[in-house]
Amino acid sequence: STQLGATEATCPQVVARPQSLDPGLRNNNLMELWLHLSFLSAALALDEVLVDTQTATEALNWLAVPSSGWEETVAVDTSFNTMRTHRVCNMETANQDNWLRSGFIERREARLAYVDLRFTMRDCRSFRSQCRETFSVYHREADSAADVEAPGIPGLREAYTKAGEVAAELVFTLGEGGGVNRATVPVGPLSRAGFRLAFRDRGACANLLSVRAYYRRCPPATLGLARYPATAAGPAPTSLLPVAGSCVDGAQQADAPPTMHCSGEGHWLAPAGACRCRPGYRGNRELTACTAIEDYVSLSNATSGGGPSQNSSGLSCGQLEEQNALLSANGQMLEEQAETLGKLAEAVARLNATLDAILRRLPGLLEEEPEGSSSRGEGT
Repeated sequence: STQLGATEATCPQVVARPQSLDPGLRNNNLMELWLHLSFLSAALALDEVLVDTQTATEALNWLAVPSSGWEETVAVDTSFNTMRTHRVCNMETANQDNWLRSGFIERREARLAYVDLRFTMRDCRSFRSQCRETFSVYHREADSAADVEAPGIPGLREAYTKAGEVAAELVFTLGEGGGVNRATVPVGPLSRAGFRLAFRDRGACANLLSVRAYYRRCPPATLGLARYPATAAGPAPTSLLPVAGSCVDGAQQADAPPTMHCSGEGHWLAPAGACRCRPGYRGNRELTACTAIEDYVSLSNATSGGGPSQNSSGLSCGQLEEQNALLSANGQMLEEQAETLGKLAEAVARLNATLDAILRRLPGLLEEEPEGSSSRGEGT
């Protein structure tokens, strides 16, 4: 304040007034930030695969209880690649209770796992006996591969927790073609070293073509001048896990620490806090980096070292006025951007909720529909 007063006494025309900002540049900044947030959160969720039977080249040797129930077979896809599949089709006897238990699956960072299933189902109208067009998915956590349940169906019933019921939307009749069903079952929350899956049949004629278990991570990201590490999604599909960010080089914390929330779907949502560029730096359009301003001179440096005169500072009154105006304009721009980030948060959250709803309703659009046919007769 003493230095500024002396400066004003020597250069009475030095006034801290902001220079006009190009409105087109500011609007482009905000639009690019909107697109960056929206598409990063919606499109770049990372799937970390825990097990995928489609890539198995040897027998899976999963446990079937009773042994006359589920049976491991070999299927061939449209590219003539072999796949390890499992089938069951025992409707001759009532009160079926057939279990298929997977091997031990290491959890790694997963708090919640998703299980993608591909399967075919025979139409119950093809049979005179009682049958179903559904099966159930169960899971059990364990501390190691040696940690197993008690033997037999009673041990499985007691140890395993039901994760979901899977129903067929597409069924086929013997001698006629049919489509491949797809279903995704969330399994969790998970906290121990690993888990096993189990599939329970109560009287269906089904062919389980593939099982793919994975968890989701929010990708590493730089948003709002802050870096966020890759983070495993929370323990439920609706989770919002707070993650602290760190300001990029040349930036500093603004009012509150930078924070984003990693959703259960692996998307970044709900930003809070902010970073802003330090004096002498300005942010790029994407707000991912701060770069030094060329020929930047702070007022404290300009007025230090023997008084505010032109001889001691090396700057004329006009140069001081330009530097003062530049500082004010830069500060005003950063304040407006920080305020706009907060306003965009709710709109981005609504957009992601809509995208999530679309992705859940239209899973068939996200991947090419493969086909499988059992070498021992599909679905029988």
